[in-house]
Amino acid sequence: MTADPSVSQSAAADSARAAQSHPLPRWRERPERVAWVVLLGSFAFFLILLIGIPLGVQALYQSAAVKQPLRFEATIGTALFFPPRSDQPIALTGGREGIAEGSRLETRGAATQGVLGLPFKSQSDELMGTILVYPNTSLEIVRSRRPYFAGSRQPYTVRLRLLEGHIRLFTRSALERPVEIQIQTPHGEAHLEEGNYAFLVYAESTEVVVKQGVARLFQQEQKEVLIEPGLRTWMRADGTALPPVSAERNLLRDGAFDSPLGEVWESYSPPYITPGTVEFIEEDGRNVARFNFRGPNEIHTEVGIRQTVDQDVHGYDSLVLKLDVKLIWQTLAGAGEQSSEFPLRVEITYTDVYGKVEKWGHGFYYRDPREDYPLFGGDKIEVFTWYPFESENLMELLEATKPAHIDSIRIYASGWNYEALASDVGLIVE
Repeated sequence: MTADPSVSQSAAADSARAAQSHPLPRWRERPERVAWVVLLGSFAFFLILLIGIPLGVQALYQSAAVKQPLRFEATIGTALFFPPRSDQPIALTGGREGIAEGSRLETRGAATQGVLGLPFKSQSDELMGTILVYPNTSLEIVRSRRPYFAGSRQPYTVRLRLLEGHIRLFTRSALERPVEIQIQTPHGEAHLEEGNYAFLVYAESTEVVVKQGVARLFQQEQKEVLIEPGLRTWMRADGTALPPVSAERNLLRDGAFDSPLGEVWESYSPPYITPGTVEFIEEDGRNVARFNFRGPNEIHTEVGIRQTVDQDVHGYDSLVLKLDVKLIWQTLAGAGEQSSEFPLRVEITYTDVYGKVEKWGHGFYYRDPREDYPLFGGDKIEVFTWYPFESENLMELLEATKPAHIDSIRIYASGWNYEALASDVGLIVE
């Protein structure tokens, strides 16, 4: 039986129409192109793995860090140690290891101090830095990390939160690895390079002193502020920082006697003692304090000026007294029987690191003392001539009773008859 040609042609036409309505996928049309895509994709994935895995391992090697406990030593008095997530303090009168992240240290009272050590690895006596914690300070350890692998190039990182008080930092490289310290205060944040720094937190500002190294200050949306060595600044509560000034600071107000007597300096005379007179005048082209008594001889007299300083000097390396002195008249030989009656003398009252009130003074005279009267704590100077005096570093001179707080200062004349001038007084800390 022979097939009908018309039926075959109709079936072929139907197949062609079906093929047109359901075309083949493009990859089936060009399978060699798909093969190249798969091949190139596989090669790219291979390259990603070839490069990514070593880079990932290297990144992990460099970034891996472990917590580094710190150590604390209460050097004076009893400090308080608050372990992480605890409000119950532990009293410390000596050293303690293992100060962990989240811990808080407090030195309450005027005679409490301590040292926080930053060991460069566990169970090591070598330190990468020390932080002196002064009285009435609250310091929280936020973060303390060291690289996990010895070959890592990452720095040691320490983040501290100074809630109140005063600290001094010394940091250095340990085994050629840098140290990065970050200090948070209520008024801003500082990132520190290795060096020597001081931070003092007050109610309205944080004082930052850079003695060595560089500090970068960050406050809210403000631009970064760079503080270089030998400068100081203040981060204020309004989110701004004052322009940096010299780290040297005069604790006294009106050391040039520009204000009227009684405004900054007050005059005084001890009770039951014949008083002299004191006045602020202009002499030799400068403002001076003039102390004078002219009257009966062999009568003890005294007159002086004084100023309340009330300044903390913890953490300063240097404390120097400066003033210019000119003696015009003196009838009592030397400084009297007890070496206390100088025609001009300056005296500082301070509280030492142990909380005891002490005094240090220095006098000036031009008449030689009697042979049977001792004379100490004074300089013989030329009469009628300005003498610029600069003390030794009192922080070193008074090491046994090191000043922690300057209470007040007084300049006075005593003896029989005298006339003396003082000018340009400064109590300089740095």
